[in-house]
Amino acid sequence: MNSKLNKRLFIGISANYEITPIFLNIKSSILYNSGKIQWIPLENIHLTLSFLGNISFEYIPKITQSLKDILSLDQFIVYIEKTGIFPSTQLPKIFYLGIGKGRKKLTELQKIIEKNIVPFKVNRKKKNFMPHITIGKTKQPCRKIDVLPFLKYVYSPIELNVNSLALYESQLSHNGARYKVITKFPLN
Repeated sequence: MNSKLNKRLFIGISANYEITPIFLNIKSSILYNSGKIQWIPLENIHLTLSFLGNISFEYIPKITQSLKDILSLDQFIVYIEKTGIFPSTQLPKIFYLGIGKGRKKLTELQKIIEKNIVPFKVNRKKKNFMPHITIGKTKQPCRKIDVLPFLKYVYSPIELNVNSLALYESQLSHNGARYKVITKFPLN
């Protein structure tokens, strides 16, 4: 596929405003080898519901219509709670904030979206949805990061009003990814 005729797309929920008050403190909780972590710029922080991959321009209106057709859902609230690491604390690669209360409703929303956009996805492998908000990454899993202070960081649950979804374009560059909203979909 010619990359000039494609866009790298995903569907998500913006969460940058909600975590702004704790973001700097969470980042500063890691003292040893924190330079190995690439923290996500605050304006890029979101909760991914479905990653589509490189999609041809011709499919974007069909994807948009498919999402409009299914999103007559009511808005709801989820709570951002706790911190976590993928794949393991011994080999941290992804640093994230977890979703607590409201997780079931979010998972139901993700299943509805997934069912309707699967014909457009590049990688159609079924994965278990684990709702989270990625806030940092390492290029490779790194044993030399003391993740314990991050994992023990305590904050009050943060309310995230799921009142809209967005179809995002992920533009990759040598400075990292930049996300651009293509279309926003308000919930009822």
